[in-house]
Amino acid sequence: MDSFFNPIEVPEHLSYLIIAFSYFLTNIFWLRVAAVIGLALEILYFRLSGLGAHTGQPWDTVLILINLYELFWLIKEKLEARLPEGDANMLRNAFGGLDDAQIAKLLKAADWKTFKPGDVLTWQDAPVDALYYICTGRANVEVDGKSVAFLESGSFVGEIAYLTGNVATARVTIVEEARALVFSKMGMAKVMASDRQISGIMYQLLGRDLAAKMRRANTRRFFTGDDDVLRA
Repeated sequence: MDSFFNPIEVPEHLSYLIIAFSYFLTNIFWLRVAAVIGLALEILYFRLSGLGAHTGQPWDTVLILINLYELFWLIKEKLEARLPEGDANMLRNAFGGLDDAQIAKLLKAADWKTFKPGDVLTWQDAPVDALYYICTGRANVEVDGKSVAFLESGSFVGEIAYLTGNVATARVTIVEEARALVFSKMGMAKVMASDRQISGIMYQLLGRDLAAKMRRANTRRFFTGDDDVLRA
């Protein structure tokens, strides 16, 4: 009991208390921080107790260096995961199901672009080399030269071609200045191959967007008698 209150023993007791506390942590960042502090206190104990050459000290040093290395990459990843301040809420709504780090990873495969009225995003029966997400603006969808629908902000363009690998089934033309995310097929393939959750969520989002377009097209056909179906 006397050793428990011995000042020299205090760093050792604190070390074990912090390491024990770390067992309750679920956040890997704070778990590694606790490990570094606990191991550093153990090294301090070795020094104060005259056990500087103790076998445990070199191993504690190695473990501290490993945890510091991992902390460096966790901090770097966190900094890179910051979403553009003005677009953060829009991006979270657009890619619901993904966390900020995953959305940031997804953005690496995309470019922000502004399109003017008259700009064509996809040509009917032509290959599509990108997937578009309209953040603001409006686009007209034409099939065989006939307007069949308008796409507002929050819509994907080119998802059928992306999902099937076929040519575009409609011409999509900007009618109101639009700001969009343009995802390259190659970049998307790399990101989705590196993270199964991103891949699964993106296919869900594209499928949901396509289903919503089909519902609107069927409603339009019911009220107008138009047999053309939205195929953007």
